[in-house]
Amino acid sequence: MDWTAIKDRAISFISEAAHRLYDPAIRKLDIETKEDADDLVTENDFAVQRFLTKKIKEAFPGHFVVGEEGEHEERIPEHTVTWFIDPIDGTTNYVHQYMNFAISIGIYFEGEGKVGVIYDVIADEMFTAVKGEGAYLNGKKLLPRRKVNFSQAIIGFNARWLVGRARPGTKEVFAGIVRDVRATRSYGSASLELAYIAAGRLDAYVNMRLSPWDYAGAAVLIAETGAECTPLFRGDQLFMESCTVLAGEKHVHEEILNRCNE
Repeated sequence: MDWTAIKDRAISFISEAAHRLYDPAIRKLDIETKEDADDLVTENDFAVQRFLTKKIKEAFPGHFVVGEEGEHEERIPEHTVTWFIDPIDGTTNYVHQYMNFAISIGIYFEGEGKVGVIYDVIADEMFTAVKGEGAYLNGKKLLPRRKVNFSQAIIGFNARWLVGRARPGTKEVFAGIVRDVRATRSYGSASLELAYIAAGRLDAYVNMRLSPWDYAGAAVLIAETGAECTPLFRGDQLFMESCTVLAGEKHVHEEILNRCNE
């Protein structure tokens, strides 16, 4: 299978879909909430997902699509190329700030990430990766991640997720981590924060609950730069379901993983 050609089609689909989010004339903000009152969804979340699904099905009739807004079957067929799509990752940012949101696509086959494409619509930054071919930002190859001393690391995590969903004892562990690293950041878009690890802008990222469409695309980028993306707690299952996620430069990742699993 020509994964590079599939990646190029994914880029074209995202570029076309981004026009709807960038053009004020068609920007619709009919805002709803999901189960969590802080988890916003707009008409454009649904519209972009419908658009991407239509494009994918027209170009690749045998492929399967899993999207954030629920327009997919529950069970993923075996031996089928699967597209994980997040039409607007960072909807709250899209609504309130109109920056730091992205369209994310991860393409998998038999449980293995083959293609990742993440597009920061406002910054016009296209992160792309094909397994075995490296990761790129706007066509420029990203360098492999070099070792980062833990005391110099910048990590991304949302304190509200930590407080609201943390396992017993985790809050105390992260209090120590925050004291020991250089700085923390929270951008409000999981796919972008994960992509920033591949780009060297963050050294680690932690989230207490992400769905596959949140991290599927970025996980391919991360692997291609030699960084790690795993569950935060050993024994948890990554992919195909919601889970904790820890990603980062190998040494920083290992330090956080060890501290959280002592």
